[in-house]
Amino acid sequence: MTWTTTGEAIIAHEGARRIRGGQLNIYLKWLKGLRGPVDKGDLVVIKDEQGDVLGLGFYEGIGAIALRILSRELENPRELIVRRVESALAMRERLKLGNFFRWIHSEADKIPGLIVDVYDDIVVISSTSIGLDRRISDIAEILRRRYRPSSIVLRNDTRPRKEVGLPRERKVLLGDKVSTTIREGGAIFRVDVLEGQKTGFFIDQRPNRMEVGDLAGPGDLVLDLFSYTGGFSIHASLSGARAIAVDESDYAIKTMEANAALNSVDVRGIQSRVKEFLEKERSTYDIVIVDPPALAPSRDMVRRAIRTYTAVNTAAMRRVAHGGIMFTSSCSQFISDETLMKILIRASKLAGRELKFLGRRGASPDHPTDPNHPWTSYLKGFLIQVL
Repeated sequence: MTWTTTGEAIIAHEGARRIRGGQLNIYLKWLKGLRGPVDKGDLVVIKDEQGDVLGLGFYEGIGAIALRILSRELENPRELIVRRVESALAMRERLKLGNFFRWIHSEADKIPGLIVDVYDDIVVISSTSIGLDRRISDIAEILRRRYRPSSIVLRNDTRPRKEVGLPRERKVLLGDKVSTTIREGGAIFRVDVLEGQKTGFFIDQRPNRMEVGDLAGPGDLVLDLFSYTGGFSIHASLSGARAIAVDESDYAIKTMEANAALNSVDVRGIQSRVKEFLEKERSTYDIVIVDPPALAPSRDMVRRAIRTYTAVNTAAMRRVAHGGIMFTSSCSQFISDETLMKILIRASKLAGRELKFLGRRGASPDHPTDPNHPWTSYLKGFLIQVL
């Protein structure tokens, strides 16, 4: 696929102002018109209404997004991608993250629409840009030359792709290896990048899982809700705690049990919807983890999501022993830190409990935040004491 431009996109004043301010996603409402034979996914020169060049980017024309900005300059776009890939990897290497990490975090690494995760010798690519989709083989080759993985896997089966009408698929682009083992502190996890959720594992919760492990101790009872493959509960068990992991997915529970065996710990897995489990459970726990999926994937779902977050946190607080610890989080980009705090305060009143906030928590540092794109800081969490 060519990296040469096919035409021009003319942007209205507000869109031009945002580009000059550093925004990389320009909405259709700011697109005044196209010049030349421009098709979806083409590279275009971007200009304002006075004819001044604003930069270079992909014409998307899907969903609400018109353009993904690659550069404010008219430079070689492929060479630009190579430089940004190199820069992103250098930062992750400096962070000393071990054998798994997020390599490219979309707008925060100046490649809007692209996610790249690394699990040992497997690289996983996920795109929400038709411009990137049309050049995915070339992008995979850029990654291959820099990292020399055994396999490169495409996970283009995300909800955002479905919402904008992009085809959903998952496939191996290079090699045949789709599972591997990663190490996180003292824990070992098996990751299947084709069958697992997202790209195979939730890298973003790395520091929070390790903190729970540090907080847990011999004799503690730990309840891991929405446990997926047992990250929190296995770290707690390695510290001597007795843990229960609850998830509705058969894959998650079976993989959790395999991970527990890898770590020589015993975690009790319960396959159940969390709501139904909490309705029946009467035991109390020294540490409770609440790590639900994104409940507000769009703005119009925020109100319903707030009700659900409130209900699950209320029920979870009732299962925390007096003076116990709870870690709770939201990975919904439309739920702010402040909203989550208000949810927890409301939940404590409904549960008849008092709270002490022990601090905010966020994502692993390989998920950097770009202040021009606040959704890059999508993961919010709080460590609290429940009295």
